[in-house]
Amino acid sequence: MEINIQGMKLEKFVFKRVSALAPHICDIRCGQEITCQSYNYNRKEKICELNNRTKEARPESFRSAPGWFHIRRLNGRAPLGSILELPAMSCQEIKASEGKDSTSNKYWLNPTGNGKTMLMFCDMNFGTGDIDECKSDILRCDVNANCSNTYGSYKCTCKEGYNGTGHVCTDIDECANSSIICGVNATCVNTNGSYGCSCKEGSAGDGGVCSGKLNDGCRHIVWNQPVQDKLMQGNVIRSMEVPHEGSCKVICYMEPNCVSINVRPATQGGNFICELNNATGGNKRSSALQSKEGHIYVAIENLCSSSSCYNNGTCQAGYTDKGFRCKCPSGFTGAYCNKACSLDFEDGIGGWEMTGTAFIHQPTFGDNPAARNRESAQQQGDWWIGGAENRTSKIDPAGNRPPDGGDSSQGTLISPCFRIVGKNISFLIGGGCSISDIRAELIVNNQVVRKETGNCYETMYRKSWDVKEFVGQYAQVRLVDERSCFWGHINFDDLRGDIISMNTQYIFFEKSIAVKTPGRFCSGLQIEVIRVSFQKRFFKIAKLILHFLSVIHCNQHTHHIRTDCDTQNSFQYIYDTYVSVDGNKSIKFFVLVITLRLSEMRQVTVRRLCTARAGT
Repeated sequence: MEINIQGMKLEKFVFKRVSALAPHICDIRCGQEITCQSYNYNRKEKICELNNRTKEARPESFRSAPGWFHIRRLNGRAPLGSILELPAMSCQEIKASEGKDSTSNKYWLNPTGNGKTMLMFCDMNFGTGDIDECKSDILRCDVNANCSNTYGSYKCTCKEGYNGTGHVCTDIDECANSSIICGVNATCVNTNGSYGCSCKEGSAGDGGVCSGKLNDGCRHIVWNQPVQDKLMQGNVIRSMEVPHEGSCKVICYMEPNCVSINVRPATQGGNFICELNNATGGNKRSSALQSKEGHIYVAIENLCSSSSCYNNGTCQAGYTDKGFRCKCPSGFTGAYCNKACSLDFEDGIGGWEMTGTAFIHQPTFGDNPAARNRESAQQQGDWWIGGAENRTSKIDPAGNRPPDGGDSSQGTLISPCFRIVGKNISFLIGGGCSISDIRAELIVNNQVVRKETGNCYETMYRKSWDVKEFVGQYAQVRLVDERSCFWGHINFDDLRGDIISMNTQYIFFEKSIAVKTPGRFCSGLQIEVIRVSFQKRFFKIAKLILHFLSVIHCNQHTHHIRTDCDTQNSFQYIYDTYVSVDGNKSIKFFVLVITLRLSEMRQVTVRRLCTARAGT
């Protein structure tokens, strides 16, 4: 509560005089007026004067007056400038009146006292308070001008690409001198506040120098209107200096993943900073865009924002008749990356591993009905597995058969690891029809979970397996030929479906080192191959450690000291023991020692585990 000040009164700001028998009546009357800030009271004359200012706002008008006393309004006082009916003459007056309670904000001001009242922004951090005309409703700068606040005033300056006083700005037509600005093979396109240089049809470049065919002529993009004083952050794929906005657009055109650009203000060298974005932010009101004075944001019509590329495919705008294309990850194909790649034999036997002799002449080339009683194989592509065929080269004559006719030899052929991602796997199969000794097997977690055989015809037909219960697991297909008489061979091709063929190496572990021909299973271990250089003295240490580990292993399994232990089995045991387990930080060291294999080379290839086991 403020104490009344005897012998003083505030002059020149009285807006009403009323009679009051006692001071508290004056207090009540002030509370009834929305603009009342303080009052003066004369006890002798019983007169009350209501003021629309406080003594803090106008200390120069607070004067000595015998018989009077002055008091600030006690309750419900409206801060000066906070309402239209109580405009201040300046921001300084508001700051003086409200003191520490004053904040930077918009206030009602009437600088002349008799003119139009306007809502203006007051920066209370600027000295004793200043009108920031750049944030106020009175701003008279052109929309294409930058406003600079100064103490007590402001300044308007036309933006780059515009001429004028700042209050009125007009676009500069840079294309009037297009032969100077753009190259001879480019067309100048004037835009608001800027321009662009586009290479003419049949040319490529940044617009300044154009030659050759632009990006194979396969990308067609449409630019939206530039958004001034905005930019997108967090999606920049690369940046560079360019002479003008048009150059940035051409560079974006030639970058398949670019769908929008930020053009930052010119540097001291006169160039602009061009940033290529792999995302779009919509219109100028989009929350994806940030305000940044002097910047320009331009986006293309991005069909990727509403188009789907499945299986983590990368959408690239501006391609094909659809307006986009999908760049598929390993294991998928199709316009939308929605088709799983097949494990076929068009590039040879690939990562398929064989045992025995049944498949040593595979894959075979082309259809060869003459050797099969004119039964067409109906293979997919040129190369396939034909157990009774022996045409390993395109120049080999048709009709070649294995020396034993293809029926007496036996063996297996096992595919690389793949991951099951859906409910169906299919393939082409023919040949023998005895599932007990001629078959295709699906192996998951070292277990045969599906089988299929041929139909005693050389012609292959498509068959499929329902694998939805194994989604997310690693698997392999194994072709088995255990028959040595009539129809003792298998035909196979085009393994496909809801699978991802892995483009990395995988380790195969022996099921048991005590078995002569152990089954092999896919562990799902990804391998990183690195080159490591070693000094000669390290090899001596490595040999000793490796020998020590091998002896320990042999002793553990024979219960007595042996010096003739099978080194290869020791390697396998140590590898399975120390490498296939999870979490031990000594893994890398043991892998290093084991893979030396007593090599005397100065450089060796070292396998290092990158991921945990995906299968057991």
